[in-house]
Amino acid sequence: RALHPQEAHKMWALLRELPARAGLPATPVPHYVPSAVVNAFATGSKPEASIALTDGLLRSLSPRELAGVLVHEVAHIANEDLRVMGLADSDSRLTSLLALMGQIAIQLSLPAQLVGAAEVYWPGLLLLAASPQLALLAQLGLSRVREFDADRLAAELTGDPQGLASVLAKIERVSRSWRAWLWPGWGNPEHSCLRTRPATQERIARLLTLAPGPASALPLRAPHFLPESALATRPPRWRPSGLWR
Repeated sequence: RALHPQEAHKMWALLRELPARAGLPATPVPHYVPSAVVNAFATGSKPEASIALTDGLLRSLSPRELAGVLVHEVAHIANEDLRVMGLADSDSRLTSLLALMGQIAIQLSLPAQLVGAAEVYWPGLLLLAASPQLALLAQLGLSRVREFDADRLAAELTGDPQGLASVLAKIERVSRSWRAWLWPGWGNPEHSCLRTRPATQERIARLLTLAPGPASALPLRAPHFLPESALATRPPRWRPSGLWR
């Protein structure tokens, strides 16, 4: 659900500072997600953008760290990453569709190939078979590059790259804690080329190379950003029909 200024006035105060700095025509609307998962994401377009924040994120991070999350999502909106990744996803789907049509055409021409009436161009056939995977790898690589760009812009908007590095380290630590409890010895089995986000340590290392900027006057140390309606209630509990208070 959307968070109104009356119940999250400190969060709105921060968000209202950002459009002019990031070149946005309107203030993104924060939304509260009753989930214990530590996560945040942006959706929509520049004129009508929204930022979703989970209950687990709001309860786990300090005001400075949460401000870094908000600015990072605003950076994604300012960079039009939603549109760019949407186009990349469309290209990947179109490539998969064309590859499927080509494979069907090859199968229909098998009788002619068996009698020698048609020849198979094997390099083209192999490229056709591999094109969906190549398109997916390109899409994943683009996603990782956009994450680095969002980190850099967020550091410029806040002038606090150390704060952004802190929130990345904390989210990684919190996420690993419950995974380690469920699956001892769990690691990240995915190769770096198959991840949608760069490795956290690499992102932190890049942020720490950036010098603090002049934008540090943002209200990063408000008492809390948690919506007042959520402070007096219990964390969301899972039920078969969904998450409820």
